[in-house]
Amino acid sequence: MKLFKKTEKFFTSLLVFFTLGNFPAFAEDYLAEARKSGKIYHRLEAVKNRNQKEDDAYLIPQTEFSEDVVKYVFGNSEKAGFAAESLYYVKKSDLISNSKSDDKKNIDTSISAVSKIMRSVSKMKGMEYYSNTRKRFDTLYLESYRIENPDSTTPVDDLLEGSSDGKVIYAFQEEHSFGKGIYKISYNENSRMVVMKMENLTTLSYGFIKAVKPEKCKVCVNVIDDGDGYFVWIGMNADFMQMSILEKKMNKSFMARLDAIFKWITIQF
Repeated sequence: MKLFKKTEKFFTSLLVFFTLGNFPAFAEDYLAEARKSGKIYHRLEAVKNRNQKEDDAYLIPQTEFSEDVVKYVFGNSEKAGFAAESLYYVKKSDLISNSKSDDKKNIDTSISAVSKIMRSVSKMKGMEYYSNTRKRFDTLYLESYRIENPDSTTPVDDLLEGSSDGKVIYAFQEEHSFGKGIYKISYNENSRMVVMKMENLTTLSYGFIKAVKPEKCKVCVNVIDDGDGYFVWIGMNADFMQMSILEKKMNKSFMARLDAIFKWITIQF
């Protein structure tokens, strides 16, 4: 039995190695740091000038989707009011121990469970974030649900059947700072990871200011199973009107959303 467990663990580790790719030493350091601290944060200042390669995204684990993900979030931006990435790590044992479920022995921590969680748009409603401006927790999404198409505002059930790979959905959300909006969300999935890409299809307004044009706010969540836990990489890029009175508040607002998205995923177990 002990030999079987050791053999099983070896092949799990081998599969994770080939899934994540053969990392250079610095990338392995980031993974190790994320495992230890739970979170690494990196603000991409130089994304405003795409010629400055030394400040490209570097926290994302290298997988078959990573090149496409980085290009999606950061690659087509001529400028950015906010661009950042965070790499989180959470143990499956912690997901179980922190779960509010009464039946902790049967909690599913598989990648299929993660896939359903990331399609549960309706469960974003009531999601909280820490407001760095107000120094308190506020509700991030006052309303959130899936819609059939971008021209509708009628709620439909979350799309949870089967794999998420290749699926595209649309969502209506009323957000604390940016009001009501329509979003496009697309997915990729395999046996070890789920990728969720999200962009605004309508203007995001900050008060009376039309701050972010359609398709100018992009978020990507990449969840990778490493056997004992999950790496969660979140990248965000938002081009918004450059106004000194607006920039500081917008940056704080977007920064808080990275942690809020991670929390939304983990508290659903």
